[in-house]
Amino acid sequence: MLNDLKKDADNEQEYTHHIRGILRSTHWLIYDSKKKQFGHSTNWTDYDWYTEAEFLDDYEGH
Repeated sequence: MLNDLKKDADNEQEYTHHIRGILRSTHWLIYDSKKKQFGHSTNWTDYDWYTEAEFLDDYEGH
């Protein structure tokens, strides 16, 4: 997923996390090519910014 974001840098991507087919959570992600960081948002406006290592530490395995 992170490589796909880097290939389409500076364009927001929408991902949906499905939990047992009942619940879902939508996330918006972007790779900022100038900052060299990944942005993550669940409300479409406010991004939290991460390096690749920080992103993997927080979200790997989800």
